[in-house]
Amino acid sequence: MSSFASRIVGTFAASAIAALPLSASADTAPEPGFSAAQLAAGVVRMVLPYGRMIADIRYASMDVDARRGAIALHGLEIVGIDDDARCRIAVGRLNVSGLQFLPGEETRTRLDISDMSIANGCFGPQAAMIGVVTGGDTIPVQRLSLDARQVTGSGAARFDLELVSPAIGRLEGSADLDYFAFYIPDFFERLAEDEDVSGMGAGVDGAGPDAPGDGINDPTDGISQDGMAAEDKTPEVGVRGTLRSADLSFEDMGLWDRVKVILPPEATSVEGLSGLVSATPGSEMAQIQQDLVDSLVAFIASPGRVTAQIRAETPVAFDSAAWPAIEDAVVALAPEFTNSAPVPPVSLIADPSDAGDARSLGLALARGEGVPQNRRRAIGLLSPIKGDPEVSLTLAKLIGEADATAAYPHAMAAAQGGVAGASVLLSALEGRMPTAALMAAQQAAGTPLTDETFANLATIRDAALAREQGEGVPRSYALAWRLASSAAAAGDGASQALLARLDARFRGDPAWITAREAAADAAIADWTQHRLGTSLAGPTD
Repeated sequence: MSSFASRIVGTFAASAIAALPLSASADTAPEPGFSAAQLAAGVVRMVLPYGRMIADIRYASMDVDARRGAIALHGLEIVGIDDDARCRIAVGRLNVSGLQFLPGEETRTRLDISDMSIANGCFGPQAAMIGVVTGGDTIPVQRLSLDARQVTGSGAARFDLELVSPAIGRLEGSADLDYFAFYIPDFFERLAEDEDVSGMGAGVDGAGPDAPGDGINDPTDGISQDGMAAEDKTPEVGVRGTLRSADLSFEDMGLWDRVKVILPPEATSVEGLSGLVSATPGSEMAQIQQDLVDSLVAFIASPGRVTAQIRAETPVAFDSAAWPAIEDAVVALAPEFTNSAPVPPVSLIADPSDAGDARSLGLALARGEGVPQNRRRAIGLLSPIKGDPEVSLTLAKLIGEADATAAYPHAMAAAQGGVAGASVLLSALEGRMPTAALMAAQQAAGTPLTDETFANLATIRDAALAREQGEGVPRSYALAWRLASSAAAAGDGASQALLARLDARFRGDPAWITAREAAADAAIADWTQHRLGTSLAGPTD
């Protein structure tokens, strides 16, 4: 790519970086008064004059949709200046959707570019070769789309890519990860080195590393005492995560017919392609290289598609810092090469009417995995299943969309079973329920408790906290108050704080006051029945 095209990329990368604080959220509720999409539009307008310092940039119109958090540019044109005038990029429509100021637990973003053309002149000396490959003066892009989804809490992520270029080909890819993150592996080491340097004393002439200079660059800067270049201080950025599945597939739509005529005969022969197998015979890398060669041979014989896919039986943990060479990454991820479309990463259900395994089918229908999503059928199949925390959590999510009160018992069962995410859902449902309905859905203050609960101050406090959180037992704020009241009376600070939290939460709601009075009566009964005034006082002389 020419230096001019690189500057264009840099300009728009800068504008993208400026907009990074804006996140793409699955929650696209309208924002009153001012929206993230409007701010993004402002950033574009602010950066555009700087971009015009290196190219002529115009667009026909800009649409801002605050409700969807979307911004769209129509009729975008970028044309080089003077010697770079042969570089021309035209975009019919560029759309980014999902922009929000504050991200939700699950964030999504989508980039759509349609009707784009990139002049071959943008590639400098390679323009003629690009023209032979594309068969014209431009690279046409009918559609380019990128979807990204990430779950904030778990770090799970999914990325999907599609690029369609008429008369050239279609490129599709996806990656599904249980965890994904960029990181700087040597961050703390470099931080320590910087602190050591800044803390050094003055040199032999009395001028330390922080002493003011004379404004003249030292020609020896960056050169070590032995004449070698000093160590690069640029931090290393790595990628780490856990990969569930990934694929990348290219479908030929005319590219091969133009490329094959300029390739030497040995590049398309079986013998020539066999030279790609360079690894040690019998090694994992050799087998992967052979699979690639086999797929290329099949493609040349019958042009169509080449696919690389990763379908591990269990998720693959990876860390780019452990890959000194590309071969290490290839062996670690073990891609398979085929000449067909990627194999679905989930098992498909042939007959959704066969409910022999109601649990598996119900969960699949709820998630839309292996069968089209159908919430109504999923609820019907899963509702009769009792004592399964995962099923309870799924039912709470499905039912909770329309009826928080009806979903609440399922969420309590899931939280009691310790399913990840159940406590968060439980609290979210409570925020949509009237206090009276919430008190009715939880165990009442007078619910019988075991004698072991009142064994000592710690057991009473722990039981109160467990009832507040719903950990191992059904959540009940009335029972939490009842238990914490006795422990607080004995001076327990954590229990006193719990009582304050509950009062602050409900802020004098009449339904809460009624439940609290019943809990207070039950606490007096506990105090008397279990002789807590004596047992919590400790041993006497």
